[in-house]
This record gives sequence, C-alpha cells and structure tokens, in this order.
Amino acid sequence: MIQGVGERAGKVLAQDAYGDGATRLVYLEQGWRPAETLWYYHADQGSVLMPYEVLVNLEQADNPRPFISPEHLTRFRLLNQHPTPNNPDGLPVGFARHKDRVGLTCAACHTTQINYRGTAMRIDGGPALIDMIGLFAAIEASLTATLADQAKLARFTAALPGPRRAAARDTLTETQAWFASYAAANHAPTREGFGRLDAVGRIINQTIRFTSDAKNSLTVDAPNSFPLLWDAPRHDYVQWTGFAGNAGAGSVGRNAGEVVGVFGQVEVQHYETEEAAKRGYKSTIEGNALVAMEESLRRLQSPVWPEELLPAIDRPLAARGEPLYAKHCVRCHALLDRDDPNRSVVAMVTDIEKVGTDPTSARNLATAKAPSGVLEGAISPTGQRYGATVSAVALLGDLVTRALSAQPLAAAQAMVNAKLHKQEKTPKQGEHREDPNDPSVSLLAYKARPLNGAWASAPYLHNGSVPTLYDLLLPATQRPRRFAVGRWEYDPKKVGRVSDGEVPFVLDTSLTGNSNAGHEYGTGLADADRWALLEYLKTL
Repeated sequence: MIQGVGERAGKVLAQDAYGDGATRLVYLEQGWRPAETLWYYHADQGSVLMPYEVLVNLEQADNPRPFISPEHLTRFRLLNQHPTPNNPDGLPVGFARHKDRVGLTCAACHTTQINYRGTAMRIDGGPALIDMIGLFAAIEASLTATLADQAKLARFTAALPGPRRAAARDTLTETQAWFASYAAANHAPTREGFGRLDAVGRIINQTIRFTSDAKNSLTVDAPNSFPLLWDAPRHDYVQWTGFAGNAGAGSVGRNAGEVVGVFGQVEVQHYETEEAAKRGYKSTIEGNALVAMEESLRRLQSPVWPEELLPAIDRPLAARGEPLYAKHCVRCHALLDRDDPNRSVVAMVTDIEKVGTDPTSARNLATAKAPSGVLEGAISPTGQRYGATVSAVALLGDLVTRALSAQPLAAAQAMVNAKLHKQEKTPKQGEHREDPNDPSVSLLAYKARPLNGAWASAPYLHNGSVPTLYDLLLPATQRPRRFAVGRWEYDPKKVGRVSDGEVPFVLDTSLTGNSNAGHEYGTGLADADRWALLEYLKTL
C-alpha cells in the first residue's frame, strides 16, 4: 500500500520542496504507523550539536533568508518536514531538540528518498543522501557572516527572547568556534560528499575529544555509505565490519556509540577501582529513548518495489534470474521474508583479502590507537589498567559502557529485550580470520547482508563506490571510475540513482577509501543473465 503525504504530515510543501522537480510525496508501506514514523524522525537521543535558538534564527551566509528554509536545506539533501507537535519549527528529518539544544538522530542518516517522474518516495530506514559536512560548512559560514555583519547580527539578536539578547554575540561566537574546531579535527583528505561519512572515524574522534584533546584526532579517510536499518535489530552482528553484536545490551551500546558520534556529550572520569566505576559517566545520552527506538525498528520492514510508481517488474525475466541468485548470491546474502515476525539474520563476514573491496575502513578500525588521556592508569571495563595509549575500539567501548552504567534501567531493558527475542551471542559466520591473542584481526573483514530492499539503497558497496546494481554485476574493471552522487532521481533500469554528469558531487574511485574493486561475485555472467538477475533483485 502507498500512503500519501496527507496521512503522514499534512499539506504538500512548496513547489519542488522535495528536490529534483518532485511535487508529490508518498510513503512506502513498511510496517510503521504514521505516528511511529514521525516519532522516529524527531526522537531525542541526546545529541546536543548547537543551541536550538541559533539554528532556528540563523540566516543564510549571503542573504537574509532563514538557514532552515526548505529550499536551502534541500541543497544538502535534507528531507523537509512540516511542523508537528514534536517538531514545531518544521526542522528536517533527523533533527531533534534536547532541552535548549538541537542535535541529530538516527533518522538524519537513515531515511532516504527516491524520485521518479515528479513523485518523491520516502523510505524509512534507508541510507540517506545527506551531505553532512557540506551542511556543517554552511552553518559555520552563516555563523561567521552573522558575526561580521551588523545588520545580520541585529536581526538575529532581535529574534531571541529578551533575556537572551545580551548573550547573542557570545552564543554565536562559541557555536562558530565549535564548528571550526570540529572541521579542523576531522579534516578529510577524501571528500565524503553526499550519502557518505567516515562515521566510525568521526565517532572515534569525538571520544578522543572527551578523553584527551581534539588535536589527537585521527585522519578520517574511509567514507562509508550509511547502512540501511530495516531488520538491523534482527542481525546477530551489525556495522560494515560486523564488530557490534546485538546480544545482551549490545543494541543500546551500539546506539549509544552513535549518539557520541552525532554530538552527544559524555563526562569522562578517571576511576581507580571497579566499585567507583559503577557510578559511570554522566552524559546527554537518552538511553531509554535508544531502547524504544531499537524496538520500533524491529517493526520496520524493507520496502517493496512500488509497481504503481515505478515500471512494473518483468516477472518472466525475474523468474529466469531466481536460480542465478541461488547460484551466485544466496551463500552470503540469505533470502529473508519481510513478513515473518520471527525473521533473523546471521551475518556472513568475509575477510578483506577475499572480498577485495576497499580495505581502508576495516584497516583503520583494526589499527586505530589514541592517547588514553584522562583514562591513563584508570580501571577499564575489562578490569585492566589503561596504559598511555589505547585502541580506538576499547576507548569507544569505555565511553559507552560507563555512560550506560549511569543508566542501568536502559541497559537492563535492552538485555531483557534481547532475551525475549532470543538474541544470544554466537560465533561470527563466514570466511574471516580470528586470533584469540589479537582481537583486531577479526575486524579485517566486511559483513554481507540480506538484499531485501537493496533496490532502494544505492549506491553500493560499503563505501558507496558503485552507482547501480547493474554496475555491481560488472567486473570491477568495467565499473564507472567517476560518477555523480547526490540526485534523488531514480534509474529503474539499472537500479540506482541517476549518476551521469558532474553535479552535485563527483565520486572519484581512484582516491583513498573510494576503490570500487572487489565483490566479483556473479560478474562473469552473460549480459542477458545479468539483466535477469537484476530483475529478480527488484522482487526482494
């Protein structure tokens, strides 16, 4: 069933507010009620990116129009929303208020849209096209311009409540300094562009900011696509490298790590004893909200190819592709019934040398170390003492574990939910290495996932280096070396987004972290068989 915009968010937005010429918005049926969708879009997880009053009153850098005007935000591929009770200022999908601050939620990076012939299709849980770093640069530029332009500053100040006006300049200065510091600490030699972020690298750099100093930040040079979220709570292991387990309290721990990355605050303490460490770290992380969101995501289903809106599937051709999928794909990408309430996913993890895709992300995670800072000599969650340096994975684990120690009810509820859903810790499956003396070895791998809804998750591979499913079925040497990213317009033939030309961003696969090599499964097919397999993939 296709749900119209009126069923979710009221009247239609202004002409082309959905981008790329779309004037109509529909929601695909994915198992969520409208209220559940709107809650997900703006639920407070504890992110405190910037003062709320700054964002809603800020002007664009080169004109007096509001920064948050829909036509401006569309430039960064944010998804516009109407005002609702939990979003009174009509902020885009993925923005949420936390007291007097505003931050990001899962929905900012895990809600997508595809457009076709004037209709925009909203897909909950899909990988977003957001240009996060472009957005941050624009915010910093607007802050700088407001501080430098007396007329802008006067208008900004007048928009604030009376008691806040005296502090307007100081508030702007502090906010601008934070964005400048973040940009300097996370300078990316390979520009991430639309729909990608070195999310793990940036999360690690936030932990370093809390434990030692932002000057110790690591290079972020491994852009990743945003993973899709439908069925994520049903996986035994998640993340592109499969390093995060869902057993026990793992789900709330993983989501707490995400909040650290999207600008939650954690007050790290040096604890000498395990007894003292039980107090945990104070933080802005909303643990109960994270648990609720995980359970809501359990009800989210993958989207079904909408034949009312896209060209109808060629069923005889798809039938020819089904045995090809069984031969070339199903070993790693198991079939999943979206309607099965007991469906579960066993991750298939493959060593980077075997799968052959860009190794930068996995190698960075496996080798990243940072100064212990305030934690040097303190007791770790595993009972050991921290030395002068620590692995980045352990550092993040410390922040997550201690932050949740201060919220025992959230952690306990996550464990109860895992038990109810029979999620127990199991060995990772697939062709990967394990070394009991060196846990980092297991990180040198990437995880495959079921392909239900894959038609709605372009571009492909973990780093988004292949524009369409058709291109992914070609030998790596024949895949596009450069292609445009950032348009919502859909290509239903090759299954992906329109990627010709040079705008709004060109992904160059020759750059560090951008390789489109590897995953040479099924690439030796005759072209007729390739099209048959592609047609079958539309049915998943």
